[in-house]
Amino acid sequence: MSSTKPLTLPSTTSAPIPSDTRNNIYSALLSGTGIRTIEATLEHELQASGWIADLKAYMTSLLRSGECTTVAELNDRVLERVRTGAPGTTGARSASPNSSRDRDEGTPEKGNGNMNGNMNGNAVNGHGTSNGNAHADPADFDLRIPERAVREGVRVVRRELEKVCEITVEGDDK
Repeated sequence: MSSTKPLTLPSTTSAPIPSDTRNNIYSALLSGTGIRTIEATLEHELQASGWIADLKAYMTSLLRSGECTTVAELNDRVLERVRTGAPGTTGARSASPNSSRDRDEGTPEKGNGNMNGNMNGNAVNGHGTSNGNAHADPADFDLRIPERAVREGVRVVRRELEKVCEITVEGDDK
């Protein structure tokens, strides 16, 4: 059976994909719903894990403390924290005790930002740590991408790639 897909890619390769092949893949993914599906999946997983809320809180903390005063400084610090996690952390990202990822949404004890009073972070002009994030210091944030978001991202990227190109596995006789 011949493939109707315009591109064929090996599943593993040590060399980078040639730019014309990469551009063809981008074009194929953009012409359909591939890119939007990948983006939506990643956004959903990051939102569900609380990573986006932690990212916003970390950035706000850096700006309010004066540790970062320019977008370039902020970008550098965020990218560093995404790569390395919080000081003293190692390995892949999973939920941590200091993360909003662990709270039960909507419970008065832990809050979801929809509760009144101190539970929504409005203590002393919004500078309280009772908003469920439990981060008093920028050093407390672990912004490594959660394992589940990585797994789901890889799964959906592969699924979308299989729609636009044939992925061949070395040693697999199909």
